[in-house]
Amino acid sequence: MGNTLSFSVTPSEQRRVSLIEAMSGLHADPRGRADAIMVIFFTAAYAFDLVAVAYMLANRNYPPIRCKSPILMAGALVSSILWFVGDIQSKGHVPLKDTPWNNCKAFGMWIGALLGVYALGALVAVRALGLIRVFIMGRPFRGRGLYLVLLAYAVSLLVYGAAVQALPAKKTMYYVDVADVCDFSKGLQAAVFAVLGFNWLVVLVLSWHLCSIKSSFNEVFETVVGCLLVFAVLITSIVMHYVMTAYPLNATYRILNTSINHASTQIFWWTIMGVPMFNCLFRRERYLSEWTLKLLSDGLHNEYDVSGGMGSEKAPLTQQTGKGSPQAASPNARYNDAHLGTSRLEVPIADGDHSDHSGEPISWPWLTDFQQAKEPQSNRRRFQRW
Repeated sequence: MGNTLSFSVTPSEQRRVSLIEAMSGLHADPRGRADAIMVIFFTAAYAFDLVAVAYMLANRNYPPIRCKSPILMAGALVSSILWFVGDIQSKGHVPLKDTPWNNCKAFGMWIGALLGVYALGALVAVRALGLIRVFIMGRPFRGRGLYLVLLAYAVSLLVYGAAVQALPAKKTMYYVDVADVCDFSKGLQAAVFAVLGFNWLVVLVLSWHLCSIKSSFNEVFETVVGCLLVFAVLITSIVMHYVMTAYPLNATYRILNTSINHASTQIFWWTIMGVPMFNCLFRRERYLSEWTLKLLSDGLHNEYDVSGGMGSEKAPLTQQTGKGSPQAASPNARYNDAHLGTSRLEVPIADGDHSDHSGEPISWPWLTDFQQAKEPQSNRRRFQRW
């Protein structure tokens, strides 16, 4: 049996197909060009995503990126890649015989199901819970409660994986030599769907609560997109495993299943991170000005924590020199705090935008008046005209 994926149907693959059809009476499609194209396409897509993640983490303190939870989003992408690696093996896209791929539990269960699908659902759930803490409960995104949830997910993953590992292969997941594929036992298949289904049900419930929040930067839209994608993936997986049970032998079904899974992860990840990363790369200062002004107009500066933490670059927007006259900060330091709730209100200005060429921050009295009109009377004295 060949041990590499080929763009042509190899003699060993032809023998495998003939043997399957003779022994089982099932039609089997050989692994060849279509599988190779699909694997290469998503491998290239995830390679590009890794470059994007490196850029995202390098700019994680840029406020529009920071408010999207870049560490969690990086973890979500890594889990998606592991899910893809597991799918390559468990869906039958590559020859397994005489290769490490025939270790069904390692690739199909640990890498694909647990560290892939389950971990991805856990990270999405933690992010949704963090948004609920911010927008509904009025608490910080970070906190002991959030960390305990993440710890509970990690412990449950390890316990479940250890239990599967301890059981005999015939009762869990095993290699079928004739078909050169990995197969689930009926019991493990039901248990995996129960665990993953419960995990994504938690995500759906949390997402449902998020649909009612007021937000400035598409959190509700991201939630709706995520729910629709989860629904599509779950329905496809259930149909494949319980209706088209021999789908790994059918090229159309196995490629369709894997493509839906990973097109969904791509859409979900870029729906969240696409806009802030594009603007960070091409419109950094201008977009930051627009971003900050939108927070002010929506009255959500506290929720997005512009004055520190999630939305801070830990560098002053202006620097005091001499007798106290403000001096423009460097471009890398200008998108720090909006200084909301303090003795002044300053908004970062994009280079070349609204500048009087004096080196000083521009004063927009209308913006201060607008903000004061949105604040209670008792808080208006906290803001000054600049």
